[in-house]
Order: sequence, then C-alpha cells, then structure tokens
Amino acid sequence: MSSFFSVNNNAQAQSILQNLDNVQNNINSEYSALSTGNSINSAADNPAGYSIAQQMTSQVNGLNQATQNAQNGISMIQTATGAMNQIETIMQTMSSLATEASTAGMSFSDRANLQLEMNSLAQQINSTTNQTQYNGINLLSGQFAASGASGTQNLTVQAGADQSQTLSFNIAATDVVSLGVAGTSAAGGSVAQASLANAGSSSTNGAALSSVSSPTTLLTGSNAVYFGANTLFQAGQQFQIVVTANLSGTSTLATVTSETLQLQTLSGNDIGAAFTITPGSSGTVTLGDPSTGAELSVNLSTQPTTGTVSSTGTGTYTGIISFAAPTSGTSAPVAGNQYNNWTASANVFGLNIMNQASAQQAITTLHNAINELSSEQAQLGAVQDRLNYTVSNLQNSSENLQNAKSTITNTNMAAEYTQFSQNQILDQVGQSMLAQADQQPASILKLLQ
Repeated sequence: MSSFFSVNNNAQAQSILQNLDNVQNNINSEYSALSTGNSINSAADNPAGYSIAQQMTSQVNGLNQATQNAQNGISMIQTATGAMNQIETIMQTMSSLATEASTAGMSFSDRANLQLEMNSLAQQINSTTNQTQYNGINLLSGQFAASGASGTQNLTVQAGADQSQTLSFNIAATDVVSLGVAGTSAAGGSVAQASLANAGSSSTNGAALSSVSSPTTLLTGSNAVYFGANTLFQAGQQFQIVVTANLSGTSTLATVTSETLQLQTLSGNDIGAAFTITPGSSGTVTLGDPSTGAELSVNLSTQPTTGTVSSTGTGTYTGIISFAAPTSGTSAPVAGNQYNNWTASANVFGLNIMNQASAQQAITTLHNAINELSSEQAQLGAVQDRLNYTVSNLQNSSENLQNAKSTITNTNMAAEYTQFSQNQILDQVGQSMLAQADQQPASILKLLQ
C-alpha cells in the first residue's frame, strides 16, 4: 500500500472526528436517558415509541381525572342521601304526631299544639332541602329530578377517558310539596255572607231575634269570614259559629241582654273561648284561640237589640252558622323550580291534624312519603355502588396502562450504563487518535529538510 501525504487534506483526522461526533451524540442521549430515567425524551429518540407513549399518557391522564370525577360523584350522592336521612327522621316524627292526634279524647287545643309542631317540622324539611348543596348547587330542590318538569336535568358523571363513558342519574326533590306532605294555609282566604250555611237554630221560651230570618244574616259582606296572615287554619277546614243571645222582657218586646259567638269545629269542639258582643254593635271581631294562632275574623252586621219571647220572662236564642275555609285565594306552598332559583317555600304548613279524620289520613300520607323517600335513597345507593366499582376499575386500568407505558419509555439502567461506559471509553480513545492524526501532516517537514 502506498502512502499519500497531503497538507491540504487529512482524511484520517476527518474520519476520526466524524466517529467522535457520533460517540458524543450517543453520550449526550445516554446522559438524558440516565438522568431522567426515560429512554424516550423526544420524538427523535424513538418516533414510533414517542407517538405510542403520548397516546398512553393521554389515556392515563383521562383515567386519573375520571377517577376523581367518580369520587366527586360519590361525595355528591353522600351529601344528598345524608340530608335525605335527616328528612326521613323528621317525617317519622311527623307520623308519630299524626298518630297521637288520631286518637279520641283530645281537645282542639291539644291538636292545635300538635299542628304547630307539625308545621315547624315541615318548615325544617324545606330548610334542609334548600340548604343541601354541593359546590353551591342545590341537590334536593328538584333541579335534578326525573319528573321532566321545565328546567330539570340529569346529573352526568364523566366516568371514563372517552366521550361516551358517562354515568347519569337523578335526585328527587325532597320539599314537602314534592313529597306530598304539605298542608295549605287558609291565610288570605275569605268567605262571603252568601256562602255561609244556616246549620239550624233553637230557642228556649220561644226566644227570637228581631229581623233575623237566618243566623247567617248576623254576618255581612264579601269577607264575612276572613282568615288572617298568621292563622293556623288550613284550606278546606270546616267550622261553625254558635250564636247565643239571651233575651228578657214581654212576649212582644224583649230586650237582648247579652250575646256571644263561639267558634267550633264542625263536630262541635270549642276553639278558644266565646266572644261577648254588645247588642247593637257591628264591625270586625276575632274568634278562636290566640295562644295557638287558631283564629279567624268575622264581619258583623248590626246586631239586634230586641226580640220576642213566648211569654213574659227570659229566653235564649241559639243559631249555628257553618262554613269551610276556602281552597282558593290562599297562598299555596311551592316546590323549587327554575323561576324561583330552585328554592322551595320557607313558610309552609304540615299536613292537617287538627281533627281526628284528617290526622288519620295524614298517617297514611306520611307512610307513603317515607316509603317513596326510602326508595329514592335505595336508587342513589345503587348508583353510589356503581361509582365505587367504577373507581376501582379506573384505578386498575390506569395502573396497568402506566406499567405498559413504562416498558416503552423507561430506561434499562444496567444496559444503558454499560453502553454509556463503552461510549466514554470510545470518546477517550477517539480523542487520543484524533491528536495523533492531527500530527501526521507535520511529517511532511522531514521531507523538506
């Protein structure tokens, strides 16, 4: 082999330098692989592996977020069912009150006091309904009920990494209207004189009042009976007013010496004390029991001052006026809806237990409501179980996918370090050889000496 000496070109040095550059590039890649623990740190390291790894990373991130979503869904359901447990306990107490009011031997005052407690419990149910929120969203006011009412919607949990992997459910409304355990206050309602009924009259010693053809004429106006804003009475409740007038004088001209009005239930139980009226007076008076709010107002016509008796002496006139609290013109409670920001009425009444028949009916109504709420809790419990299983599956899938990704992207530290050591040696050898190759052109000087 002949030797070729050239000053302008050093092929050996250039070849060594090129190999040294390749070794340095390999060392730099190995530095990155060893320091990060990843064999793929850019697309240039392994284009196909990089693409697969990125897809797996996206799926793992989706699975991890879906796990968090499912756990949030579990927390939401636990919030709702915890409040439902409280409401169910309240309804159990209401059922006990209705049972107590259903027995004989109770005065109206006793039942009115039970009604006050029933109303308070109904208000607490709505308060719990309105206050049960998750992240500022009312859960129990009907917004997520399956009723199909305007503005309602499903609760949907994104329980997977893909678009279609969702779980939807509903939460029923728990206010007293939706549960069917609300009463309707008679507040604001009125009964016209023409709608009053004559329930009969009687007398002793033939006593009669002048110009009184019917007891109903003792009241007057379109609001002959009026239920005030704070009345305990409920719409549809039936009453009677017993008018008692005492007369004294001759048979043709007797004087009304006293008159009383006694408010009663239709069955004849007194509501509060009798109200004494001055003969010849008129205007508005309040009848009932002020201690419980079981009151109403009546508009009196001018009360008679004279009448007749069968013979000279005294006599008593008794007349009975019957009526029912109106079912229209009153302020009915409302459930949550899109127009009231999903907030149920705060001032509500419980079921009517102010008479034995109504109290007995309330027992059945409350039992049905308790069963309905228990069924709703069971359905939510089933959804919670599904979410618990979903969380376990998502965590398992995420773990397995991360393991699969690691086989593609993780550095084999032993093999990589062995290769790193080899390249370090090659780098040192290459530098030594490059130094010798750089000295080769200097030998030409010897030919010129």
